[in-house]
Amino acid sequence: MRISKLAIVLIAVASVIRLVLATTIPLFPDETYYWEWSRHLAAGYFDHPPAIAFLIRAGTGIFGSTSLGVRFGAIVTGAVASVAMVVLSLRLCNSAPTADDSGSLNALDEPGARAALLMLVIPAALVGFVLATPDAPLLAAIVLTLAALERAIASDPRSSASFGWWCAAGFTLGLAFCSKLTSGLIPVGVCIALLSRRDLRTRFAEPGPYVAIVIALVLLIPTLWWNSRHGWVSIVFQLHHGLGQGHGSIIGRELSLVAGQLGLISPIIAVMAVFAVAATLRRMADARRFLLAIIATTVAAFFVASAIRRPVEPNWPILALVAALPLLATMRLAGRARTWLGAGAVLGAVCVLAVSVQGVTGALPIPPRRDPVSRAYGWNDLASAVERAQSTSRGCAAAWIAADRYQDASELAFNLPGEPRVFSLNLGGRSNQYDLWPGIYAVAAPTDCALVVVDEGPAGERVVQRIGASSMALVGDAVMKWRGIPVGRRAIWIVRGIPGALPVQVELSPIARAALTEATNNFPAHLAHLDSIIGVYKHGPIPDRVTTTTAAPMSNSDRRAAMGARVQMLQFLLQRAGFKAVYRDARYHDCTFVRATEPDSNDVGYVYAPEGCKLSTGMGDRVLQVDHASGPWYSYASPERRSK
Repeated sequence: MRISKLAIVLIAVASVIRLVLATTIPLFPDETYYWEWSRHLAAGYFDHPPAIAFLIRAGTGIFGSTSLGVRFGAIVTGAVASVAMVVLSLRLCNSAPTADDSGSLNALDEPGARAALLMLVIPAALVGFVLATPDAPLLAAIVLTLAALERAIASDPRSSASFGWWCAAGFTLGLAFCSKLTSGLIPVGVCIALLSRRDLRTRFAEPGPYVAIVIALVLLIPTLWWNSRHGWVSIVFQLHHGLGQGHGSIIGRELSLVAGQLGLISPIIAVMAVFAVAATLRRMADARRFLLAIIATTVAAFFVASAIRRPVEPNWPILALVAALPLLATMRLAGRARTWLGAGAVLGAVCVLAVSVQGVTGALPIPPRRDPVSRAYGWNDLASAVERAQSTSRGCAAAWIAADRYQDASELAFNLPGEPRVFSLNLGGRSNQYDLWPGIYAVAAPTDCALVVVDEGPAGERVVQRIGASSMALVGDAVMKWRGIPVGRRAIWIVRGIPGALPVQVELSPIARAALTEATNNFPAHLAHLDSIIGVYKHGPIPDRVTTTTAAPMSNSDRRAAMGARVQMLQFLLQRAGFKAVYRDARYHDCTFVRATEPDSNDVGYVYAPEGCKLSTGMGDRVLQVDHASGPWYSYASPERRSK
């Protein structure tokens, strides 16, 4: 087996294109978010395992905190994945290239060159190895895993070669586990394939498959340990993110899934890849090709089923493409099939060229709001505006910088001079890694001030009000531009007197206010009952339901507001029992479940839930409020204490 010169040239061309894109297009918000991870290396993170953080750290260690430094690891993994894909295709092909009718050898007939060409012209393959996201190490590790599996199946059962390749597959699969949890679909597909054919079932009698899983899990142990220390937050987040209840119709979600794959892969190549998998399964090809086809089918079927409940992001099912590409690269083509593949390569090249030109020059007449590339631009404008506003913080003991969203916070940290620490308040939007790092409430003193970046208008002002600072003032704004066209606007506020904890602030409708008044008046009567609930959670099992405090009809928005106020009331009660923090379950929007955490950080359990809301013992909560050793929460006294 020898890689052809054409395949080497195509891999080099793809690497050069990626290098140009990496150095000319600014970092996207998700990339700067992962760059922030690389500044806080750990065995795991809120969203994903740690591979991308270590990959970015390696690149920035060479090239510094630059676009190339952040993306260099992704470019390297792209070259590795391309070489592995070429080698896999060559190993998988059992026959030499054939000549066309004119007697000349067509480049599309050489499996290695065809694989390298596909890795060049498929937008998801080319661009995916430019952006510093978990997909880059994931895809490279999966290609290496498939290449090792092919060698293991090609070797005689129970031979030393087979055992060695199974071990190699376990190691690369472990790297995939440390990149993204969806890689768990690969061993599922392998297991289904081994069970589906008699000649593959004999592999269960050799130690290789079992040792491979053990090796993969050993590599994952640090991430599992980290998750166990953080409430299994990554696993809960991914399960909710991928399988939670979604919006829209099932048909709309399935059509969106198909459209996303056609866009990422290019329509002709995507259809031909499906045909390659189907043909492999229909003809019951050799065991190696069958294994790849089953893996591709397993991944695709999982995300088709997932779309029944929730929208599927276009990049999620890309693992199916990784398993299908070697089948397409080694598929015998003649006549129209060869013509279609050539047309698909041309169409894919045009798409790649269009994406590259748009990313570098923005020459295509696409409105910024509809152009995903625009999300990478304008952050320098925001950083410059924040830098100018820093003059308003004179006289403060310390001046911090914060934003409401993790995208803004990470982009500011990357683009501001000196790469300062920037906090994400997360008062709107979903929970993320910033919730697990010390927040501004934990570090800011009463004499400090902070510049807070929020959206323009009343929505941003409400976010600033929720901080609970003693004073706030609008000190600037920023217009984020690309090609001279605004792509975003932000307001910059300065706040002084930041409290030691996030205060609970709610706006109540008359109905909710009346219900809370009634509940407050009846609170002394319920005090003994609530005290007994705390006793149950400290010393007994967790019940399925806890009583409600009001039966007044309320809308969802009123209910959420009422829950916030009840959290404040419960805080008084919890402080009496020696608790320090209260968590709100972030998975339910209409119902608020509250769980107490003792000062030693041992979770005790839920202490309150509205009627009709089923309790869950899973994790996934975000910190709602953490009180220090002194403050207004300790001013509560029960009737018994007041009588004394």
